[in-house]
Amino acid sequence: MPAVEIKYEDIYFDPKVQTLCVTTSFTCPNYNHSHSCPPVAPYLEEEVSKYKKFFLIYSQFDLENHIKEVKAKHPKRSEYRIKLAFQMKSLFREDLDEEFNKFLESFNGEYKERLLLYDGTCRICLNKEEGGCTFDDGKPCRYPNRRKYSMEAVGIEVIRSIHQLQKTNKIHIEYPSNKYSYRFGLACFK
Repeated sequence: MPAVEIKYEDIYFDPKVQTLCVTTSFTCPNYNHSHSCPPVAPYLEEEVSKYKKFFLIYSQFDLENHIKEVKAKHPKRSEYRIKLAFQMKSLFREDLDEEFNKFLESFNGEYKERLLLYDGTCRICLNKEEGGCTFDDGKPCRYPNRRKYSMEAVGIEVIRSIHQLQKTNKIHIEYPSNKYSYRFGLACFK
């Protein structure tokens, strides 16, 4: 199971991370359109520091093999187009949720409270039944207790944190990678 216990000191916070959703060359389509995304997502450095145990949860997808399989079926399709299609579909992949579920089922530590941080925007309401997030309608979140903030949305520098974990041999993955696609989350307990 891809879960690594880490220390609070392994998590890098920077309020500037919340501003990376909007740059001169890119604006995330979820920016200012979700209860879980900036600019309304809270900066949680102080809140996270109150927790005692931390686990980096991640999923790994063999992107290199996926590209080979798609190219075998569609030889004229470019690698760029395959990767782009994969990125669009990855928003709805449930692999990180599955890793969280496996981890939480096997976690036997006692805790009073937990905080789970994911990647990307909250996907709880991204289905036909719900019709999407209520943010743009000016309505409150339907599920405030289930809302999923991403690590970046609350100010965590994920890449810097992963690189530090690699340097200190706390995580043994190739990141960034041309072979694999990774998704990261953080489980915090107090």
